[in-house]
Amino acid sequence: MRRWTSFAINITMGLLILVAFALAFFWVPPAKEFAEKYGNGHIAKIVFVHVPLAIVSFLAFIFAAGFGVAYLIKRNVRWDDISYALVEIGWLYAVLATATGAYFSKLAWGEWWSWDPRQTTMFLVLLTYTAYLLVRASIEDQERKASISAVYAILGAIASVFFYWVIPYLPTVMAVSAHPSGIIARGGLDFSYKLVLRLSFLGFLLAFVQLVRIRASILRLERQRIELALKEMEV
Repeated sequence: MRRWTSFAINITMGLLILVAFALAFFWVPPAKEFAEKYGNGHIAKIVFVHVPLAIVSFLAFIFAAGFGVAYLIKRNVRWDDISYALVEIGWLYAVLATATGAYFSKLAWGEWWSWDPRQTTMFLVLLTYTAYLLVRASIEDQERKASISAVYAILGAIASVFFYWVIPYLPTVMAVSAHPSGIIARGGLDFSYKLVLRLSFLGFLLAFVQLVRIRASILRLERQRIELALKEMEV
């Protein structure tokens, strides 16, 4: 059953991303407001990759906190595995979101990094969860590692809400930010962009789900191997 579920997710994911990219290249027109503001309407199409990566990374950190809470309540190591897998893959998506954002920055403003408020808050997200990974890796006791990771995931999720959705949208911050979120928020992208963005988001979300499932399974197998080795040593 799991094999067929995984197969169905992979097929659906592949079709969604393939269709989204095909439409982006051959159907979606250059964005008028992006052409007026940045001199190139085609660079708006980076939203089909950048936005899904950023949103899914945020969802990953929120769900990681949820599974962290579940672990603290139930003390079930399965919830710790899933929480850790969510953070790892969420961190990867955040890195890719930052990289695609930097690429847009280069195309739009002529420089890879300008410390725009959006870039800065995303950088803080990466610092937050890089620290999580380093802290977790430094703890040997498994139960203590899971407990500290759960608490960190919860605190990290609270910080993420501010980094993703509060600080960038403060009026004083938006006034100095050159990020095109204002164009998107006021409907500056037409129906074709909205449709393809939804398809792309679903595709990247399914890819994320698969990566988390695989990583969580690997973590479970690694833990079982360690437990088996310890039992053999006791004998």
